[in-house]
Amino acid sequence: MPVPASQMWTVASYVLKQKLKGRKRYPLVLMLEPLYRCNLACAGCGKIQYPGHVLKRELTPEECFRAVEECGVPTVAIPGGEPLMHPLIHEIVRGLVARRKYVYLCTNALLLKEKLHLFQPSKYLTFSVHMDGQKEHHDLSVCKEGGYEIALAAIRQAVQAGFRVTTNTTVFQGVDSQSVRAFFTEMMDAGVEGMMISPGYSYDKAPDQQHFAGREGNRSMFRAILSNRDSRWRFNMSPLFLEFLMGKRDLECTPWGMPAYSIFGWQKPCYLLQDGYTDTFQELLDSTDWSKYGFESGNPKCANCMLHSGYEASAVDYTFSWKGVFATVRAMLFSQYRDPDALRGSAAPKPPASLVQIDASAPRPSLQGGGIAGADRLPAGLEQAFDYRGDVTLTLHNGESIEGYIFDRDPAASTVRILSKPAGARIAVKYAEVAALSFTGRDMADGRSWEAWVKKYAERKAAGEKNIELVPETID
Repeated sequence: MPVPASQMWTVASYVLKQKLKGRKRYPLVLMLEPLYRCNLACAGCGKIQYPGHVLKRELTPEECFRAVEECGVPTVAIPGGEPLMHPLIHEIVRGLVARRKYVYLCTNALLLKEKLHLFQPSKYLTFSVHMDGQKEHHDLSVCKEGGYEIALAAIRQAVQAGFRVTTNTTVFQGVDSQSVRAFFTEMMDAGVEGMMISPGYSYDKAPDQQHFAGREGNRSMFRAILSNRDSRWRFNMSPLFLEFLMGKRDLECTPWGMPAYSIFGWQKPCYLLQDGYTDTFQELLDSTDWSKYGFESGNPKCANCMLHSGYEASAVDYTFSWKGVFATVRAMLFSQYRDPDALRGSAAPKPPASLVQIDASAPRPSLQGGGIAGADRLPAGLEQAFDYRGDVTLTLHNGESIEGYIFDRDPAASTVRILSKPAGARIAVKYAEVAALSFTGRDMADGRSWEAWVKKYAERKAAGEKNIELVPETID
């Protein structure tokens, strides 16, 4: 069984209590991001694209504990960034385990072997290792030669030491379904407890924008991958969510089911979209217009999203209904999903390919050095500044200047919030207080810097160099 009975009972009891209380919106898993720093620069990720002073910041253990207690979830996932880069990650995990929270520490495993001694095996702790497929696919996806071998060795060592270990795989357009299926078998052979899988989400600032599949493309892709399953494969996910990926059932997005908390606060509306932040979880629930999000809303940013952070909580919630119970039991008993058409479609030999071809996207127009003044232009300019992945400088009417990163804005209240540099104070500023706005920092999502890294990678690979690694120089 990929999930211990005690964990299933804890989650089931929690969900039933929420339903008995009549709560329509409740959290299931907290996505706790203690930092954004990472030791990789993956082509499909836009999480690390922040100014250096933002990447240097991190949550304290006490802040992490408060967030967990505030929303009351039974399960905590710790993504990032790379959480093993946090100097007190072991204290954070120890504190959550002491609170009997089921912790999934998400890691690329580059530091796992050297950090493993900081942790103790427990039913409450699982290392969720990011693995994007077989060796060639994984290394190209994370832009690091040899990354697969390092992660696989760390998985085996953690399993041997008695830790719970799962894998987390992101699948992109153009995937070789046979390769992914072979990868599943490799992970089972490595001794992992279970696997998690999800389609790539099209972060608008991800360097590679060419390999995110649409909704129908995702369904076809997952039908080929997940039909005709090997009986040894174990998935650490709701079976109804896997059916959703295969196009066998519809689910509505429940973005509040997996809320995200980071150095900026509670992220609106979900782990993937950044439409601002709130200071409390209750404020997140009360102030977010949830009708604007999810596939049914028509929001273009949600049109192709089928990720677990939006839909697995939906699947779990549906499980605890009369129809859902029978659907879940059926999915568990008849989990191979025999499909001759899918088998024929995936059987044709294909040339080696990567899950993500490293190919730079077009550069974003950079606003660095630009300035905006005038009361009529400032509201639109501040909206641009909110989307800008670099520092700005606000010049106030009283002559004061504030330099930092704008992480939140509320057009209704005509207010922005800025994380000041270098002090790190969160400062709320009214639009009416601003005399001028200047884009003084480099846009960290500017594709031109990524294009330079891609060119360097190709040159070094062509020269036969081994152990190539691309890590952006983002911490100044």
